[in-house]
Amino acid sequence: MPALSRSVLTLALLGAAAPTPLAHAQGAPASAPATQLGCPDWLTLDPGDLRAARVSASRAVFTDAGGQPGRAYVVQGDLLLQGPAVNGRRCSYFVRGGVPTGVGGYLNTMQVQNVPASPALSGTWKSGTGTLILAKTAAGTWRVKGDALYPTPGGSANLGEVDGTLTRRGGAWQTAADGCELSLWPVGPWLVALDNGACGGLNVTFSGLYTRQR
Repeated sequence: MPALSRSVLTLALLGAAAPTPLAHAQGAPASAPATQLGCPDWLTLDPGDLRAARVSASRAVFTDAGGQPGRAYVVQGDLLLQGPAVNGRRCSYFVRGGVPTGVGGYLNTMQVQNVPASPALSGTWKSGTGTLILAKTAAGTWRVKGDALYPTPGGSANLGEVDGTLTRRGGAWQTAADGCELSLWPVGPWLVALDNGACGGLNVTFSGLYTRQR
């Protein structure tokens, strides 16, 4: 994965009678419960509704759906994955180094700026356990080739592969071969991938957020 960004997620105790010293954290550990103030897991949202955004306010505090502030905030320049707008707010998921941290909540749409999807698809894209290589053929078509794994408790790994031609359908690029169906959505600097659960061994999935490596 790419190097961690310098931005940090800062936790503050809000609503105290006196100012409280700020505690800087490096983001929620993967094993920590998600702190998303009522927002669903981003993978359960319609990928076509997702967008990337960059924080434009000097500080943006995550709230619940009603606007009640939580403890975590992001700062200007931080990257977010966002869901659809509801009453002027979007569920927002703090992303560091291309990895959703599990920390987020609702943010006012005026506190961020949309990040358009990158027009470039070619390259090597990686998520936590998957790699996708997208390339344009001499005939002008797009192909995807990749692999994913699921580490087992016994120390081995279940494997999955995808290799096929990509077809544009709406906002997504899709391929299907040997029972494996994979869809890709360009979202800001990332690719959002969703498969049908039939692209490899037990628990193997290509679904996730991918960042271009080269």
